[in-house]
Amino acid sequence: MSGAELAVLSVVTSAVGAMAQMNAARSQAIQYRAQARQTELQGRLEAVKAKAEGNQVLENMNAVMAATAARAAAGGLDPYAGGESTDLINTFSLRQGIGEFTIARDNAAIAKDMSTYQAGIYRTAAANTMKAARANAFMSIAGGMLQAGQLYPTEGFTGGANMFLPSSFGSSASTTPFVEPLAPELSFPGVKAYG
Repeated sequence: MSGAELAVLSVVTSAVGAMAQMNAARSQAIQYRAQARQTELQGRLEAVKAKAEGNQVLENMNAVMAATAARAAAGGLDPYAGGESTDLINTFSLRQGIGEFTIARDNAAIAKDMSTYQAGIYRTAAANTMKAARANAFMSIAGGMLQAGQLYPTEGFTGGANMFLPSSFGSSASTTPFVEPLAPELSFPGVKAYG
């Protein structure tokens, strides 16, 4: 193969490799976004379960209080009189039920918040995957072009010159240095020159 063919092959393979990197990253990003959505849905499901548990606690508490009032009435006591044993039992049941309901409500909020947080992590990973893929694809293409310029240094790749050394390097025809030195300053601002 000639130098030109190798140069073109280098550019083409780097472009194909960059496309493959982008496609792989796109697939990974899609997977991360799907995980984010699944995590959010799972968090919502856990929140609904916790709310259902809280509602069940309230129903149980209501049933216990109703049974206590019915037993008191059946025993000849006033079920709604304050300070009696029925009232004390109902107050205790109410305190326990509200405590359990509050725990269930907090669990629902925590489940939803944690799933939102985890979904955010997955979405950030998807975005970072795509950013890294773009950078890697650019580097692959740039590397392929650099390799092509080394294989076949023409006007199209390097302007016909060596890419690593200045055009005056090694030739005595030009006396211009690669970097022009700056003229020394005779004075600095705010300082008087003596002499």
